[in-house]
Amino acid sequence: MRTKIQITENIINEVNNKLMEIEAEINTARLKDSYKYLINNGGKRFRPLMTTLICAMFTSDYLLAVNQGTAIELLHNFTLVHDDIMDKSPLRRGKETIYQKYDDTTAILLGDLILGLSCKRLKIGLEPMQGMKAMNVFNSGLVEVCDGQGYDLEFETRTDISLDEYDMMIERKTGSLIKVSFVIGGIAGNATDLELEKLALVGNELGKAFQLQDDLLDIIGKQKEFGKKTGQDIIEGKKTYLIIKAREKATKFEHKELLDEFFNNSGLDESKVPQMKSLFEELGIIEEVTELIESKFDFVFNMIKEIRNNEYSNILIELLNEYKTRAV
Repeated sequence: MRTKIQITENIINEVNNKLMEIEAEINTARLKDSYKYLINNGGKRFRPLMTTLICAMFTSDYLLAVNQGTAIELLHNFTLVHDDIMDKSPLRRGKETIYQKYDDTTAILLGDLILGLSCKRLKIGLEPMQGMKAMNVFNSGLVEVCDGQGYDLEFETRTDISLDEYDMMIERKTGSLIKVSFVIGGIAGNATDLELEKLALVGNELGKAFQLQDDLLDIIGKQKEFGKKTGQDIIEGKKTYLIIKAREKATKFEHKELLDEFFNNSGLDESKVPQMKSLFEELGIIEEVTELIESKFDFVFNMIKEIRNNEYSNILIELLNEYKTRAV
């Protein structure tokens, strides 16, 4: 019997091989070069791992949905290339972003190109009806990602965001592609409509759990382990779950004053990050978010076992446990 490590390594190698094969479909030198730079710039291949392992839960073949996993990885990279332009991010995974290394025009065009390539790849190996269902899920996920990004941009200039609105935003921006990964894996594995509904719910909740984990690690994580400066969200003025919850719960003058400074100045000086962390601790928000994350992961694990309880569902749960304290 193959181990989890062997199976996940085989999946990642197959996805990387597919991504390299796709390079042959690109004709112009600049786009070919920027594509090679993009796919060689690391990445955990988390989403294709989810797609292939979900499919394997139903079929016992962990490479059956490798083309669908590759398509979703391309879709994910499309969102990253365009996000970096919008966010003016100079680095991704420690290297120059596409627009920074080349230019805005190349980055926009590359994003458009890999979106088209992902659509072409999605239906390979699927029956016609499966292909139609997969494309519908894919397109809906793409619309939701853009919708979520739109809400995120809108939130940058708002000071009255509710937790319900934040939940809706992260469900779309973060949860939608994970949901797509789960559901398309189920489609490739001939899951029933009821099972596909459950997979969609699991994907949404998992996406929310990861975003909340990201929000939490920003304030309690160590820079070396997490890969970004502690308190970066506070410095940049991002309205995370912790900030929104703090504004709901704050009653002390000094707490309200610090939060008003954050909202009025679109962030805080790095020297005030420890004060914000103390505020979160005093209001019990760090403990509350930790419990919320755990409850979402418990729900995800229990639901996966309910859908299928076999070798591949166990591998999936084990893998997700490893990702609980890492960004995806």
